[in-house]
This record gives sequence, C-alpha cells and structure tokens, in this order.
Amino acid sequence: MATEEAYIGTWKIVECVSLAGTVETTGIEGTEFNLDESGDVSWKVSDDVEPLPFFNCETFEVNEVVTGKGYGHKAIKFIGTYAGLEVNFQVEISDDLMLLTYERCCMLQCQKISSPDPKDDIPYSFLGALEEGFFSDLTITGESGKDFHVHTTILRLTTPGIDWSKTPTPLTGLPNDVLQITLHYIYAECLPRGATEEAVRRCVKMVAKIPDLAGFIKLCNIFLENTALKQQITALVTDMHSSADKVIELFRGMKVDESSQMQSSSVNPARLCYITKQCLREAATALSKLLVLCDLFSRRKAELSREERNDIIKYARSRIPVFLRQWLELLEECKGQLGNLTPQQRHDLATYLVPEIEQGLELFTQFVVDGKAALELIISHSEVEKTDRADKHRKGHVGDVLGKMLKHALHVRELKKLKRLNERTTLSFFHFMQQKESFCTVSQAGKIRDIAKLFESLCDIVQISHSKVTEILDDMDDWLSWRDWKYIFKLATSKISWAICKVQQNQSMAQPLVKQGCDMVHRDEFSTSLTSLGLLANSASQNNQSSPSSGATPKCSTFRTKYVQLSSVESLSVSPFARDSHTAQQALKLLLSQKNTDLTFEIVQAQEVGDTVIDHMGNTPTEHVHAESEVAVCQVPAHRVVIAARCDWFKRALLSGMRESIDRKITVHDTDPSLFRVFLEYVYCGQVELNDLSTEQISDMMTLADRYDVVCLRSKCEYALKHHLDENTVFYLLTLADQLTAKNLKESCMSFLSENSQLSTCEVISDLPEHLQLEVEAVSLTTLQEAHSSTDTPSSTSSVSEIDNFTDRMNIESPLSSPSSSEVAVPESARLQECLEGLREVVGPDVPEHELVSISLAADCDLNRAINFFFL
Repeated sequence: MATEEAYIGTWKIVECVSLAGTVETTGIEGTEFNLDESGDVSWKVSDDVEPLPFFNCETFEVNEVVTGKGYGHKAIKFIGTYAGLEVNFQVEISDDLMLLTYERCCMLQCQKISSPDPKDDIPYSFLGALEEGFFSDLTITGESGKDFHVHTTILRLTTPGIDWSKTPTPLTGLPNDVLQITLHYIYAECLPRGATEEAVRRCVKMVAKIPDLAGFIKLCNIFLENTALKQQITALVTDMHSSADKVIELFRGMKVDESSQMQSSSVNPARLCYITKQCLREAATALSKLLVLCDLFSRRKAELSREERNDIIKYARSRIPVFLRQWLELLEECKGQLGNLTPQQRHDLATYLVPEIEQGLELFTQFVVDGKAALELIISHSEVEKTDRADKHRKGHVGDVLGKMLKHALHVRELKKLKRLNERTTLSFFHFMQQKESFCTVSQAGKIRDIAKLFESLCDIVQISHSKVTEILDDMDDWLSWRDWKYIFKLATSKISWAICKVQQNQSMAQPLVKQGCDMVHRDEFSTSLTSLGLLANSASQNNQSSPSSGATPKCSTFRTKYVQLSSVESLSVSPFARDSHTAQQALKLLLSQKNTDLTFEIVQAQEVGDTVIDHMGNTPTEHVHAESEVAVCQVPAHRVVIAARCDWFKRALLSGMRESIDRKITVHDTDPSLFRVFLEYVYCGQVELNDLSTEQISDMMTLADRYDVVCLRSKCEYALKHHLDENTVFYLLTLADQLTAKNLKESCMSFLSENSQLSTCEVISDLPEHLQLEVEAVSLTTLQEAHSSTDTPSSTSSVSEIDNFTDRMNIESPLSSPSSSEVAVPESARLQECLEGLREVVGPDVPEHELVSISLAADCDLNRAINFFFL
C-alpha cells in the first residue's frame, strides 16, 4: 500500500477512460495538478478546457477506505466549493502512474511528471544590480532630482517595446516613489515590500499609458483589490469582536447592587428578558458578519494566490484565542449571575418568563414550519433540475460529456444532502413539538418549577463549558494543528457558501423566511449583511450604518493577544520562480542571440593533438588546436550585468579590479564547453533539465556549481544524483560527495551500501581514500552485526568470529578482534557497542548508524573522544 508521500508531486491527466473501458477524448488531457506535502492542490488548466467541478478544489486528503467485505483501498478527496461537497476519487497508484476513479462516471489516468525537490527554485530577479548599481549604463532622474542608475540590458528584457535610448529617458520626471516601484517591478517582476496604497494608485495613474508595462498595472490593481479585501476581512472580524464585547457588557450590567443585600426586588425580570433579547440580536448580527466573511473568502479566493489564501486562514486562526477569551469572560459573567440567584429570585424570574417563553415557542414553531416548507420546495425544484441534467448529459459532444456527467453526479449527491437535512430537520422538529406540547400541557405552577430547575442546571452547564474552553485555550496548538485548521476552514466556508448559493438560487421561496428572520432580529446591520449576501432585497428601512465592508474600527476586545497581522499582499512582493518568470525566458533568449555582449568566457580544455573545437552555438570553429600546445580554447560571449546579478562568484571576480574585470574575460579550465553552456544557461534563466544528462555530466555540473558557488544548482544536482545510484556508480558518487561535502548524497550512498553489503568485497574499494575505506568497512560491519542480531545464533562468540572472518577476507584488521594487550579486559565488540549506545544518547536518533560507527572506530571506542570528534 502506497504511503501518502507517493502522491506528492506534479501529475498530468493522460487520458479519460469510461467505466465501460473505452478511452474518450474529453479535452482535459494535459491538465496538470500539483499535490504538495501541506495538503494543497493547485491546477494548471488550459483556457479552452471546460471548467470541471474538481478544478476549483484546492485541498486534498488521502484516506484509507474499508469496504463492507473488509477490503481496504486508498481514496483521495479533493475539497472545494462546488455545492459544498467533497469530490472523492478511489485511487490506485503504481510508480509514476495513478488512476483516479469517480463513482459511476469515469477513470482518469494520470502520470507523475515531477517529484518534489527538497531544494525548490528560488525567486528570480536582478534586484542586486538595481540596488548596488554595478555596470550601470543609464541614469533616470526622478521628480526631485534623485538619480537611479539602471541597465539597458535588463530594461530591455522586461520592456522590449520601450526605446530606452531616446532623450529624455522614459520614466524620467516621475515621483521618486512611483519611479522606485516601477523599476523594482522591471528588475524583479514584483512590488517592493512596504509599498503604500497611495503610491500604488499613483503608479496606475501615471504609468498606465507606457507600453510593455501592462503586467505592472495588472499587479498594481491586484494589490489595490487585495488591500481592500484585507480591510473588509479585518473590519468584519473586528465587528464580530465588538458584538461579543457588547454581549459581555450587557451581562455585566445585570449585576445587583451590593447595598440591596440580594433582596428579591434586586432582580428585575423585565430587564433580564430585555438584556437576553439584546444579546441574541448581537449574536445574530455577529453570525451574519461571519456569513459575509465566509462568502467573501469563497468568492475571492480564486483571485488570490495560495500564499494569500493561507495568509487569510492564518489570520482567522490567530483570532480564535481572542474569541475563546471573550467566551470565557461571558461564561464567567453568566456563572456569577446564576450562582448569586436565591431560590426566591429564580422563582420570580421563572414566573415572569413563562409567558415570554410561550410566545417565543410559538414564534420559533412558525419559523421552523416556514423553513421546512421552503426546504421542501427547494428539494422539489432540485429534483426537476436533476432530471434535466440527466437528459442533457446523455447528449452533446464527447468533449463535454465528462463535465456534464460529473456535475450530474455531484448534483445527485447535493440532492441527497438536502434530503438528509430535511429528514434531520423533521426529526428535530418532531422532538421539539413533543417537548413543547409537554411544556404547554402542565399547569402554571409546573411551568414555573421547570424553568426554575432549568436555572439550576444552567449553572452546571456553564461550569462545564468554562472548564472545556479553558482546556482548549491552554492546548490550542495540540488541539488544532495548522493543517487541520486549514482543512476545517476551507470545508466550512465551502459549505456555508453552498448554503448561501442555494438560498440565492431559490430566493423567491426563501425570501419570506429571510424577512421573518430580519423582523425577529430587528437590526439594520443584520439586514445589511443579508442584503450584501444577496439573500434580501434592498429595503428602504436600511440606514447609513456601517456596512460589513466598512473600514470603521469599533471597540475591540479587552483581551489583547498576539495574533497574525493580515496582509493579503505579501505574495505580490515576492519575485516569481524562474519557471514562471517572463524575464527569465527573455534572459535565455538574450544569451542564445549573443547580442550586445560585453564579456567572454574562455574555456580551456586539454585535448588530443589535431582535434578541433566547435562552438556550442553551432558556429564556425572558434580556434584550431595547435599540435605543440595540445590545448583547445572555446569562447562563449555573455553579459556582465546578468552573470554578476545572478552569481556572486562572478560578481566578485568582475568587481575585484583584477585581470577578469580589466580584460572582461573569465577563463574556465577542465570543463566541457557544451556542459559549461548548460551551466551558463542556468545562470541566465534559473532552470536546467537534468533528466537528459548522464551521471558523469550531472557530476561535472555539480562540480561547476560548487566551484562558482551556485548553491541552488548544486542542490539540484545532488538531488538528481540520488536517482542515479546503482552498483556501478555508488563508489564514484561516494567519492564525489566526499570531495564536495555533499552530506545528503553521501548518506544516500552509505545507505545503498548498507542495503547491498556484497559490494563491500569489490576491489574498487582499495582506490577510495583511506577515511572512506574505513567508513565503508564500518557500514559493512554494522550491517553484519544487525543481520546476526536479527537471527538465532548459538552464541555471541560465533557472531564475532564470523565478523572477524569477514574482515580477514577484506584484508583489513578487524575492529572487533580481541586486543593483543592483556591489560584490556573488555572485548572490542563490547567496547564498540558501549560507545555506540553512549554516543546515541548524546546525539539523538537522527544520525545514521554508519556515521556513529565510523566516529567510534576513529575514537578507539572512547566515548569522550567520540563525542568530541562528532561535534568537531
């Protein structure tokens, strides 16, 4: 059974197969989706593909499903906003192929096109050149006279349609902040951190007519939209906190005067009833703001990046402790109020509340009856729609039949959900009517007695709730992890959005019920929220109170806790990865074109007499090898500002004042010209395709990346070489990993050797450096020890003897052989085991066993020395 890690990566839909087994062309072939370790799914869909329900899903889960016969299989669940439903696929996975089966619909065959690289791309930009100004060849002057030193080579990459040679230079005379933001985008394809809303508005106004900056204007508009969204969400959450504060203040105002000594007359039943109604109205208002928040997130999240969506979800999670503290304060007030009531006061309150409760029950009964009627009408309308969908999905072209079938299947599930809701509502209503009838049939004295007992039980309920909330607040991180909260938030907002959508679609049926709710709450803010949701038609009764999207900041909670500041524009201040960067693509084209170059790489390579060096560009031979020198020289032109901005080693060389900077030439030794060209392409565009390279070529590329300190490329090569490990390459890669201090690759080699202990007898081991020979021998010994410990042996002596025989065959001295000195009383094997156990206690369980064995042997099994060796 595949683990969840097997699903992580990027997949491509190869074909769609009907349940009858026929392959159908649906148009979604080629669609890519990425499943990451955090539980997010992102889709890359062509514009001409019909939008299917699961394309809107952005969360996934892999679960184990057990059938009625006891058989288990994996199921992947895509969670989105389509009808508030999860889209569940049964999944079968084998190597790089995955089959997704949707019930009574189709099977999607998917192929993995990439696995997650632990060293993913880094943001692509030329900001270093802009900030440091090296090799600048153009100056743009701002409105205040400030000069900005820029580079025509980079300006033409992003804005090829602008003539930067004319006078005055484009962008000259713009306000400093506008010019700085614009240049930041040209060099980094993002906005600078800390950009103000006003400055971005001025950018839109002043730069909109300049050609080739349409992407910049679009980014600015997104910034303004997201800023408005941030203000809306913050205002909604603040309003909810304010409503909670008002409820607390209302209960706090019910405290009796201490001078009255808790007389019966101290409790005003009419005031208690009034305050309770006001509290319920405030709670309903806060709930309406929550509905607006959920609907706002569901409608706008498609416009946000994953980072921005996660930012909003983190902000919501950070507010939970504040709401819990408000809830605690409310429970404390309720506990104090209820605990101080005397039996006579409870009796007086119950007497006053009997007619109020009877009236409330009648009102609630009518509301539920109307609600059930509206729900049944919606179900009836949905059944008609189901029939129409069933007829439609049988017709039409093959290309859209999948979408119709999927939507029909999901609509059937939606209808079942509505029917289950109606069944639960009917049962609850039946139970409620029984309780109501039981209450109404008893005498007046019996009603008063029941209500008085309810006050007593409420004290216990409040106390239990207080303890539970306190426990949750103390263990917030354990109680609700980030991944669980993200799942809950997305699913909850999806379901709420679905419910709002259903009411909108059946507004004529639900309108009387919504108006009845507005009359019961009788708050303009509540009505305004429902109007903004499209659930209530505009009413003249609405006044000019703040709408849910208002930027007003009412009183917030008295509890001040640290929480995440919502900033849905942070991702707009991060440069795109190289694979998504337009500038990176243009930089590669610039390298291939060889235009306006001002630097030469001279690749010197030892070669046989008579060979001819051919330029990697496919041009005429650059230089013929002279027989007397036996050296081939290949020249590759480049651009100083590009390689200096993209590689710190080259920048230091070109700014050092030494020969490289004077001659504008960098000499490269002992490298294949074609391989160096690939390396240079990575420097320019930040991407490299390693799948087409051999093990030796990737190794050479890793050596180049290490020489010139290109860390990301070095990591990519190290990761790629792990997949080239086999019996023929393990010792070669082990030596390379040791030379370049590639810890991950070295651990993979050692792990491979431990799993293939027969390789320890290879003659090639003698060619390894001495310290590597010792480490390989240590791995072999450890593997043999583990093998003996897992089998039944006559005695430990026989195990040690076999290890001695094994090391004799290796022509090395056994570290487990008995010491020649009679002064040593403890056998070497026992000393090694004792040292390993002591070392493991100090360094923890994460260090590989073979590494500890090597350290212990080097320290002569002395624990203190081994500890020193490890930390040195």
